[in-house]
Amino acid sequence: MSIELSVAHCPGCGNVFQKNLRNMCSACSAAEDMELNLLEQTLRRNRLMTNEQLSNATAINVSRIHTLIRRGKLKLYDYPNLADACDLCESPVRQGKLCVKCMNRLKGDIEKDREQMSQKKEHVFLSKFRR
Repeated sequence: MSIELSVAHCPGCGNVFQKNLRNMCSACSAAEDMELNLLEQTLRRNRLMTNEQLSNATAINVSRIHTLIRRGKLKLYDYPNLADACDLCESPVRQGKLCVKCMNRLKGDIEKDREQMSQKKEHVFLSKFRR
């Protein structure tokens, strides 16, 4: 009887590891825990820091802070000046993946496309009816 090990490549370092709930090797998992502890300790001293101020104080890249926010590891509700970045324009976002401006633009584009499709269908229907 053979036992299969469930293994994968770590998204952080590329090393092979036995799959676990965190989906990363133990070294990357420990490094992430250290980063989170450092970020939280720094924010406890000044919870009003922005992403850039936090990055400067901890030497952790702003994009890494955004990743931790997006993955839910760093909670925004305790820190009013932290934010994720909009997927389209990179402006600060406290909820979701898009800022209000980009969301409204996308909604407008979708509505315009729906209207154009409706007009095309109507035109096709009328052209068939007239024959």
